[in-house]
Amino acid sequence: MTSESTVNLGPAAGEPLVSAAAAFGRWSLGTLLGLLCGVAMLVTWRWLAEALLYPLPTPALLCVGVFAAAAALTVRLMWRSLAVASERSRLGWLVAILPSAAILALGAALSLPGTAAGGLIAFWAVLVAEELWAWRPTVWRWLRRGRAMPSPVRLDLPEAPSPHALPTESPEPGLPSAAAALLDPRPTPPGFVRQQLPRSGAADGSEQLSGWLRMPFSAGQRTASVHVAFCPPFAKTPELAVEQLDGPPTRIKTALLLPHGARMDLKLSATAKEPTAVLLQFSVCSKPPA
Repeated sequence: MTSESTVNLGPAAGEPLVSAAAAFGRWSLGTLLGLLCGVAMLVTWRWLAEALLYPLPTPALLCVGVFAAAAALTVRLMWRSLAVASERSRLGWLVAILPSAAILALGAALSLPGTAAGGLIAFWAVLVAEELWAWRPTVWRWLRRGRAMPSPVRLDLPEAPSPHALPTESPEPGLPSAAAALLDPRPTPPGFVRQQLPRSGAADGSEQLSGWLRMPFSAGQRTASVHVAFCPPFAKTPELAVEQLDGPPTRIKTALLLPHGARMDLKLSATAKEPTAVLLQFSVCSKPPA
């Protein structure tokens, strides 16, 4: 009994210590950030007031640059280790911008006429290197986001005869009616449209349901299922054809096809590292009743 009581009380006794350490870390972070911004504001104010008459010698200038870059780097590293996800979303932009603004203001104020060229180059090299390291995750996400959404690719195939299609070109022998509907040259819907499912009927009794489906994927997600309801249901199980128009490489599998609906399972080739979406064009065709 005594052993169990000691084990159960151990974590509870350590929680105040963890909270105190986290509070001290955040206080230290705020103090260091305030000190960096205060020094930058003071030097900038003296520069604007034309109180900085003589440039710093090269060793002193390099020391200022190294200490300023180290302070900014320490602030960012402490923020990443101490802040929880909710705080990062609210204050992350502030912790990211304030050190950069202080670094740039301090560099501009100390770049006085008459400063040695070598010292000035080394001074700015230290500051720029720290800023490039600090902003590299954001720049990398922007670059990957620009490459992650390729332009839509369409199949260059002839049109198939269908009473629902507008073009009247010669048909392709043996092309299924559902697959032929994917060649409809209508433009893709805008990004805010999740579903667009027009349904039409022909004089011979056949029906067609075609359109687009956009399936969003959150960061860390790889699989998803898309459900399409046929309302009213078809008289019998129709034909289904689907094609991916946009988004990361995805494997599409028709898991279920019934007269009243269908389910398609999607699996990305790699787990999504940021929010993305897959745009599908599909067509469901039912043959005329016998």
